[in-house]
Amino acid sequence: MGQKSVKGAMNKRSSIQNEETYLRPLSVFEAYRFIQGRRFRVTPNAVLTLPSDSEEAIRFNGSIKLKKKLFGSNYSAPVTKLLTCGSAKVLEVGTGGGHWLSDMALEFPMSVFLGLDLSTICNPDYLPENSAFLEHNYHDGIPFPDDTFDFIFQHAVSAKFRENLFNAHLSEMSRVLKPGGWIEVYGSPTHIVDAGPATERFISSARKCLQINGLNPDIVRTIPEKLKRLNIKNVQVAEMPLSLSRRNKISDDQIEENDQNLLLRTVEAYRVIMKVAVGCTDEDYDKLKKEVSIEIETRNMYIMSVRTFGQK
Repeated sequence: MGQKSVKGAMNKRSSIQNEETYLRPLSVFEAYRFIQGRRFRVTPNAVLTLPSDSEEAIRFNGSIKLKKKLFGSNYSAPVTKLLTCGSAKVLEVGTGGGHWLSDMALEFPMSVFLGLDLSTICNPDYLPENSAFLEHNYHDGIPFPDDTFDFIFQHAVSAKFRENLFNAHLSEMSRVLKPGGWIEVYGSPTHIVDAGPATERFISSARKCLQINGLNPDIVRTIPEKLKRLNIKNVQVAEMPLSLSRRNKISDDQIEENDQNLLLRTVEAYRVIMKVAVGCTDEDYDKLKKEVSIEIETRNMYIMSVRTFGQK
C-alpha cells in the first residue's frame, strides 16, 4: 500500500476517533492482530473476544456515560468524602477509551487517578493533569507495591477473565489496596430480560463465544463471595436495570440518541469472534443485526447493571 493510500485509510478512521477527543490513532502493529478490519490485542492470557480499537473505545465510553446516568455516579462505593478531601490514589482497571478516568479526575481534582489496561486506546495527552495511564498486562499482576491505592475500580469482567485468572486478579487488587480502602467491580450478566427472538439468538451465541474461550458469562454473580474469601468486608451489591429499548426508558433522559445504539454497537463488537465461533457469514450477521434493531424499537428489553463493592 502506498503512502497516500495509508494516509487515506487513517483519515477515514479519524472521523470515528474524533467522536471522543482523547482517543488516539492506533499504530503499534506488532502487539496486535488484525482480523477482518478489527484490531485485537495479542498478549499472554488475554482473551480475543472484543476488539481493541477506536470503534470499541467509543462503544465502551458510551456505556460508561450511560452507567453514570443510571446510577447517578461513576461509582457506588462510599468514597465521595475520601476523593473530595484530596491525596487519595485511585486505580482504574480496564480503562478502555478513557472516559471514566478523565471524568473522575475532573470531578475530584485533589485526588490522583491512574488507568491500567492491556492496550492504549486513550490518549494520555488529553487526560487531566491529576491522571495518568499505564499500558500493562494485568494478567501478569498489578505493578505496584502493597497498600498503594485508596480506591480501585474494575470494569466489565465478563468478557475479560477466565475464572481462575480472575481469582488471582482480585487477589492482586486486594494486595495493592490500602487497609480501609474500597474496591468496586462492575459487570453485567450476559442475559437480556424480555429479549426478542433475534436478540436472544445474539445473546445465546455471545455466551457460547465466551464459554468457548473459558469465560463465565455470569461471573459477575460470583464476585461478592470471591471478595469475602479475600477478607474484604462490608461487601454490598448495587444493581439497576439498564434499558436497551426506546420503548422502555427508566427516566425521560436516560437514553440519549447516541446511547440508543448501545446494543447495536455491542452486536457489532462481537461480529468477528461470532463469525469465528459459530460460523455465520457477514450476510447472516447483517440480517441478525437488522432484526435486533427492530426489536430495540418494538420491545421492552433491559439488562441488569451490577456494581459490587467492599472495604479492605
